[in-house]
Amino acid sequence: MAQSRRITVSIENSNATVLLDNPEQYNALTKDMCLQLIGAFATLAADPRVRTIVLRGVASSFCSGIAIDQMDRVLFDPDEQGSLINHFDLLDRSIQGCGKTTIAVVEGNCYGGGWQLASACDIQLASDQVRLAITPAKIGLLFPRPGIERLVRTVGEHRAKYLLFSGARLPVEEISSWGLFTRVFPQADLESQLAQLLAQLHANSPYSIDRTRQAITLARTGEANDGWWESVWEENATNQDLAEGRAAFLAHRAPDF
Repeated sequence: MAQSRRITVSIENSNATVLLDNPEQYNALTKDMCLQLIGAFATLAADPRVRTIVLRGVASSFCSGIAIDQMDRVLFDPDEQGSLINHFDLLDRSIQGCGKTTIAVVEGNCYGGGWQLASACDIQLASDQVRLAITPAKIGLLFPRPGIERLVRTVGEHRAKYLLFSGARLPVEEISSWGLFTRVFPQADLESQLAQLLAQLHANSPYSIDRTRQAITLARTGEANDGWWESVWEENATNQDLAEGRAAFLAHRAPDF
């Protein structure tokens, strides 16, 4: 089993695919997998070839949270001074801060921390066959802070309490209507919808997407921008993507960003 608890990365046409590979545990995360993922996102963040990152699992399943036999090592790992390291929170931050557009492709099992992992990505495309439940109460665990905060922002306080208190599996109709994923598609359409989204993203301005991501983060966190908007707005007026986009529009051709 240990050999299959790993992460694989491939790059094709400006898109990186990051695969969770622990099929015996429905792609539950081990400490080593978390460390590999943190390293993978850091490497891809620095790779100029990569514009988008797709996160998904092998064997038609996304992620069933933290591997039960690895919970202490993932969530409560003591360092040399005895302080506890939460590798899952560090992974969440690495995805949120990687600076590339991240897409979770969610199918099969998405239990416990699997939802938090998917929701750390910018966009989630889910199958209508997905099985979703957020289950920490079933094992006496407090869901990690980023997961709770994001869940409350996504579905509201009362629905977050229902999901976290009950651990109940949610019907796909409510998964969709509650907005737990960006889009939910029939399983047969998932790959074509992913390909269509990637084509749209790669055709659009990297500058616009990058600055918009930063602006949305500022809006969400409420952090002081220290003149960020003023600086970026001046930059916005003369950025090369805008010049190319306007020229392409006037010439009735596709822009070359």
